[in-house]
Amino acid sequence: MDPHVSIVIPVYQDQPGLNRCLEALSSQVEIDLADVEVIVVDNGHTPEIGISQDFPFSVQLLWCDKKGAYAARNVGRRAAKGDVLVFIDADCWPDRHWLRAGLAALMPMGEPIVVGGNVLFQRNPVPSAVELYQILMGFGQERSIKDLHFSATANLFVARDLFEKVGDFNEELLSGGDREWSWRAINSGAEIRYAPDAIIWTSPRRTLRSAIIQARRVAGGRRVLGDDQDIVRNVGLERIQPSGTISGKLKSIFLGNDMSVWQRCRVFCVAIVIRLVHDLEVIRLRMGGKPERR
Repeated sequence: MDPHVSIVIPVYQDQPGLNRCLEALSSQVEIDLADVEVIVVDNGHTPEIGISQDFPFSVQLLWCDKKGAYAARNVGRRAAKGDVLVFIDADCWPDRHWLRAGLAALMPMGEPIVVGGNVLFQRNPVPSAVELYQILMGFGQERSIKDLHFSATANLFVARDLFEKVGDFNEELLSGGDREWSWRAINSGAEIRYAPDAIIWTSPRRTLRSAIIQARRVAGGRRVLGDDQDIVRNVGLERIQPSGTISGKLKSIFLGNDMSVWQRCRVFCVAIVIRLVHDLEVIRLRMGGKPERR
């Protein structure tokens, strides 16, 4: 009998993260895990990812030679046998009620519904300035779904039939493939629904280097999407490149939180650096530079 749910996890050189994700999946409640298959797609190869223990669900390990998480997700979903496809990232770990809540939000089956669950940051006891900045800004899944009409693939539920109707993720996008796929789903007649109780956790970036890499990747993804006139025509440039002023971030940093004055000053410096890096990357791309896959 084929499984009802297929969970696809792309992983890039993160064995510890994958192990934690699989352990959390094995602790899901109010659902028969024998009815679940997990498909892990190794997109790095060096060091090679392994599955070293048994779980209450079946686990399949595949490889994707084409760089990029969207290509890896496509490999996983093509091998999936479930009626429902669920996407989660290897550096995330779900709450015990995550799977039940996400599937409940997807009901009734047969309706063209895409569900994006909640994504929360886990705060370290002594967070760095970069961590504080990321926690303060938030992951933004609710706003992405309600205002920008897309769900991050870190926490995505969709019926297999609907996914096949919409088509695969765009493997040429280095970032923003979740946006592009969600907008195609909406154009096909689907509704994207936010599920606050379908919670996964992830760690905020701790170092300035990792935050800079993220900022450059996001800038590159927005640039590619903005160059696609069909996408711009369908969804509007304001969704591809949402306005975010530094003054708005300053208000978040200096008002309405429990940070010390010293922490606020450090977070303010991080915000300035990240904004500068983003703007410089936009200039580099406009001058003919290529988006980086990092």
